[in-house]
Amino acid sequence: MDEQKQTFSPLRLKAEDQEDLVVMSTYLQDAVTVMEDIRWLPSERRFVLMLNRYTWEQTCAETGKPLTEGGKACHRVRTGLHFNDVLKVSRQNFPIGLKSHVLELLAIEAARPVEDGNWLIDLIFAGDEIVRLEAEIIDAQMQDIGHPWPAKCHPKHKILETLRD
Repeated sequence: MDEQKQTFSPLRLKAEDQEDLVVMSTYLQDAVTVMEDIRWLPSERRFVLMLNRYTWEQTCAETGKPLTEGGKACHRVRTGLHFNDVLKVSRQNFPIGLKSHVLELLAIEAARPVEDGNWLIDLIFAGDEIVRLEAEIIDAQMQDIGHPWPAKCHPKHKILETLRD
């Protein structure tokens, strides 16, 4: 696809409630990161990560249709994501000490348990790896940084392939 025909508007989203997080999660589905690009800053009560986001929304300026290669969307962009007012961070099924371990984000979900009123925000990664944030409020921001580049592969999910059969 000719570069002049591509349109890319960097995303900048803020989430302040569960519905906002659903939208943010949709844009971040299939984003990849590595362990060394994830930080918990307890003194600032902030959790931050850098991801390579799959640009499902990228479109052709002439047609308005998603940019594709062989019928599949095909770009990623560097994206920053942070959560404010985070009180506690826990993780499940993460390898210890592997800074270059690759993680693929599947979804972000939030729930508010009755007992203390804080939010539990789960970042759910492929391989049953989960980061759980305990936060006073939902306050998340994501922003694309730079320009998209061709992705090496198109994300695939076994469950979707099973449903198609």
